[in-house]
Amino acid sequence: MKIKIAALALAFAAVLGSGCKKNTTTVTTPSLGGLWMSAQPQFVEYGEEQEFRVYIDDIYVSDNTDPGTMGVYWQVTGLQRDTTTRDVDKSNPPFYFTPEKQGTYTVTVNLFALNGKYYNATASVSFQAIDPYTAMDGMEGTTEVISFDDYEQEMFTAPIGEHTWMCQNLYTEEPVGRAYQDCDVVEDLFGQYYSWEEAQTICPDGWRLPTAAEFDEDLGTDAGDLMVKARFLDVEMWPYWPEVTITNETLFNAIPVGYMDLATSTQARGYKEYAAWWTSDTIKEGEDNLGVYRYIYCEDPEIKKGKGSKQSLALSVRCVKE
Repeated sequence: MKIKIAALALAFAAVLGSGCKKNTTTVTTPSLGGLWMSAQPQFVEYGEEQEFRVYIDDIYVSDNTDPGTMGVYWQVTGLQRDTTTRDVDKSNPPFYFTPEKQGTYTVTVNLFALNGKYYNATASVSFQAIDPYTAMDGMEGTTEVISFDDYEQEMFTAPIGEHTWMCQNLYTEEPVGRAYQDCDVVEDLFGQYYSWEEAQTICPDGWRLPTAAEFDEDLGTDAGDLMVKARFLDVEMWPYWPEVTITNETLFNAIPVGYMDLATSTQARGYKEYAAWWTSDTIKEGEDNLGVYRYIYCEDPEIKKGKGSKQSLALSVRCVKE
């Protein structure tokens, strides 16, 4: 019986002890939201000044109070700069930064209320600064100076089959082609993307778009004969697949820069998976008149045939000499 009484006494004491604790209230600090930064290209040329903007027009506080005057600071890989905010314009003055060497950079902006009552809001963008003259290596063959309307370009060319082919994807200074992920710095490395309609007239004087038959007769069916072991930023562009033997025997220099679906965006898809080029041919399919193209898929050893919208599908272009 004594044991039972002792246990009961302990339990009663525990209840009394818990009842003596003070009530505590958790205070949640409101947070800032709605901060966003201007878009930044994935690749830029090192040594060129970059502009960054932060927009605070849509800033809100989680408890719907007014945050008052806010401050903002920028940070770039250890570099930090301060400026002021809302009492200037609602949108802050731009921040400028020049990457002095090649590499990956992350620019972060931190927004805070000067009264210290709110959690900070942050946003960031990352990009790579490159040297476009050394960023890609492994392209093979000889180059030729090709004349456009009022300028010249040096491009890889080679005799393949019955024609002389451009052996790198076409890029021009005309305002029709699209750069990979809007990065102008890689246009002469990756080429530009064109709709079928644009491709029909984009080749320079003395050159033209090949027919599907010319593509097949000159280049054959072996994808590996067209693919080159090029490296971009020291990484091989074509991933390894045991079914595919890359020889670039034709010196065509095919690289997998993908394609664009202009119906949804101008962002490239299929990078490191697909290489695709328009021909001058069309094919009727129901009520649609489609453009004909040839393409390579990274894990398939054969050159494939395709057809797509003349307006919304954007592919690479290779021209043949007339």
